[in-house]
Amino acid sequence: MTETTTPPALSRRQVLVIFLGLLLGLLIVGLDQTTVSVAAPTIVQDLGGMNDFAWVFTANLIAAAAAAPLFGKLSDLYGRRALFLTALLFFLVGSAACGLAQDMTQLIVARGIQGVGAGGLTAMVIVVVGEIVAPRARAGWQGYIGAELALANVVGPWFGGYLTDNLSWRWVFFINIPVGLVALVVTFVTLRVPVTRIRATVDWLGAGLLVATLSCLMLVFSWGGIRYAWGSSQILGLALATLVLLAIFVLAERRAAEPILPLRLFRNDVVTVALVLMFLAGASLFSMTFYMPAVLQIVIGVSATNSGLLLFPLMAGVVAMSIVSGHVVAATGRYRLWPIAGTGVAAVGLFLLSRITPSTGRAMAIAAMVVLGLGLGCIVQLMVVITQNAVSRRDLGVASATTGLFRIVGGAVGTGLFGAILSSRLVSAVAENLPPGALPPGVNPAFLAQQPAAAQQMPPPVRAGLAAAYADVFQVIFLVAALIALLAFVAALFLRQLPMRDDARDPVAETGAEVPAPRAAGTDPAGQAQSGVAPDRHAT
Repeated sequence: MTETTTPPALSRRQVLVIFLGLLLGLLIVGLDQTTVSVAAPTIVQDLGGMNDFAWVFTANLIAAAAAAPLFGKLSDLYGRRALFLTALLFFLVGSAACGLAQDMTQLIVARGIQGVGAGGLTAMVIVVVGEIVAPRARAGWQGYIGAELALANVVGPWFGGYLTDNLSWRWVFFINIPVGLVALVVTFVTLRVPVTRIRATVDWLGAGLLVATLSCLMLVFSWGGIRYAWGSSQILGLALATLVLLAIFVLAERRAAEPILPLRLFRNDVVTVALVLMFLAGASLFSMTFYMPAVLQIVIGVSATNSGLLLFPLMAGVVAMSIVSGHVVAATGRYRLWPIAGTGVAAVGLFLLSRITPSTGRAMAIAAMVVLGLGLGCIVQLMVVITQNAVSRRDLGVASATTGLFRIVGGAVGTGLFGAILSSRLVSAVAENLPPGALPPGVNPAFLAQQPAAAQQMPPPVRAGLAAAYADVFQVIFLVAALIALLAFVAALFLRQLPMRDDARDPVAETGAEVPAPRAAGTDPAGQAQSGVAPDRHAT
């Protein structure tokens, strides 16, 4: 049985206010991903627990990956507003607990709570935009979301360093609270979207199996080659557990009355291609941003402050193309060529980055990052819009959240793959470029990739040898990333063009069949001009 409560249609001004609240909530999530990395050495020095510190990131990542589809599905059943506010509360409580943590165990648990909120917020922002804006106009709005996340990646390291140096590492977490409270108030007051209450049993078995599967998968690529050898019993056991749990999860979802991740999504060819692209984009492109500071500081030799500034061209490319591609798709209703061009351009950018050596000038590095950024900006946010346009309203939440899940998993797989390349090749590369005993006792060359500023404190001959060694290793890493981007380019060729709907009420066949041709842009059903904001909607 379904009960639907539909509020009055939203004006463009109301949509702008709601969108501001959503961006504030997403801002603290985007900043959190980069500020914590900068504060890491100070946190370890204060709390201890160096051996367990990796769990500060692993727990957050696993929780975020598991929470995204869960929040998306629950929002399909119980409404978007309640789930968005719940995710925001989880993030705020987790942030406060992180700031108050007195030991590493408390911090890890708090980061898990925060990760639940981060995954839920990331998913719900996309879903809510899908509720209040019609699909065709949605592409332009999603471009601004991509722009905000890109800017957060640039501002985050500087902001985290400023808070850590001038206040305390605890303010890296406390700063989320006032911003989050403003977002909470704005969305609580203004967010009015259709509430569909469906009398259905929540698929808790599927949710538990999904969490267990993702946890094992994330641990494989978080620990593999770093904490345990890839061929160790621990990693092989986790990999086997991942496959077994995945098989059980698929069987459970086929039998569930209201599955947490409906398998019918994967029968839709448009959704399937979009999810593959999100996974490959996460594996080849987003994991690269993790290594760019090391390339700039160790190989090229720029300072930590300047490396943050030099990342701006990468993010400027993402911002510019996210906005441009979104508005062009909104105006034309044609999206297919953008991910094809984006993956191709990104592959070129990654290849150019593989050519960087210690003698490479900053201009060359900046040009390569701009090219990579332009490619990135054509892909991620459009994949969300394409997916939303291809599914019915009852699957809007879970389909939107699943795109985020595939990007997170792809990023984890890519980071693990490139980390394995780094750790396996760096020892021999250092041996070839530095004499024995040149590195200070206890210094692990692989650790410098996470704290590249430490490499600049070493004597000039050691810095030169490290630069040459890292250049050799990163050449291989970027070439592998470029090959993955080429796979994404091939996958994008199979993306089918569907008409972009001008009205959120238009039906969509769950098999991916094309919907009726859209009306002329800028008109409502009666032919009158409209702003792109979705009119009054009813549950389907």
